[in-house]
Amino acid sequence: MKKGIKYFGIALVLVTALLAYRAWTPDIPHDELAAKYATGSSDFLDLPSGARAHFRMRGNFEGRTLVLLHGSNASLHTWEAWADILDANYFVISVDLPGHGLTGATPSGDYTTGGMVDFVDEFVNKLNLEHFVLAGNSMGGGVTLAYALEHPEKLAGLVLVDAAGIEVPANTKVKVDRPLAFSLAGHWYSDWILENITPRSIVAEGLRKCFSNDAFVTEQMIDLYWELARHPGNREATGKRFAWYREGRWPIEIEKIKLPTLIMWGEDDQLIPVEVGDEMHKRIANSELVIYPGVGHLPHEENAAISATAVDNFVAGLTAVSD
Repeated sequence: MKKGIKYFGIALVLVTALLAYRAWTPDIPHDELAAKYATGSSDFLDLPSGARAHFRMRGNFEGRTLVLLHGSNASLHTWEAWADILDANYFVISVDLPGHGLTGATPSGDYTTGGMVDFVDEFVNKLNLEHFVLAGNSMGGGVTLAYALEHPEKLAGLVLVDAAGIEVPANTKVKVDRPLAFSLAGHWYSDWILENITPRSIVAEGLRKCFSNDAFVTEQMIDLYWELARHPGNREATGKRFAWYREGRWPIEIEKIKLPTLIMWGEDDQLIPVEVGDEMHKRIANSELVIYPGVGHLPHEENAAISATAVDNFVAGLTAVSD
């Protein structure tokens, strides 16, 4: 009997070890990822803090500058459809935020909203940008709001796309259903596992919750997110960022924002429901709200042409006013 239990225990350990070995997803070296994903107009910029920002810029150098900030666990690739449309009239810049994409980990190790605001300010200062429009989706929207409070003099306007930054009201029309990875990240008991075992399936599950139409979630998109998540330092940064979220974010006092602001939202968003957009519109005095039926958390991808046209009209109005 005792021998049976002993052998069973040994077998269980071996099976567990085998499963862990098969599921193990190590980091992918930066150079390997850069060769695949730092294409086209991609470039890298060394910042005073020691961070190295991966970014893309293209378009009309005579037009207004747009700086685009992606959401949680995404990258600058999320903006490609907008950039393709808007670069005829505007100078379009997208950047991988700290702990994301090919920017990866930063020397400060600060992945809070405040840390990202500091990163963005270093980035735009190094490029000598001023009076630009700052746009952000989800987490990047929260960074956009926080940046506007810290550095309003540098901005001409804001574009918020299903943005984070305020509490989600109770009893929303669409029930909140965030990705499993968001629920697991930021806990001491799961971070080590997520830093070493990141199933492709968990990435696919998260992406499908971002879109109303699953057809947008292609195998190529899943690979992009899965592989960039495994850039050295990104998974550890995600754990730190979500741990900070769980401790309670410092409040973003959006009522103090006076800049012209375009707020756009997917009506079917189940990560940050449309009621958040309604509330932001009420609290930001100089704002307009556009809601897209049948669209999820990423209207800049799921409804790219129509949402980009709204941005074009908004920024053109700013240009007319300033001229």
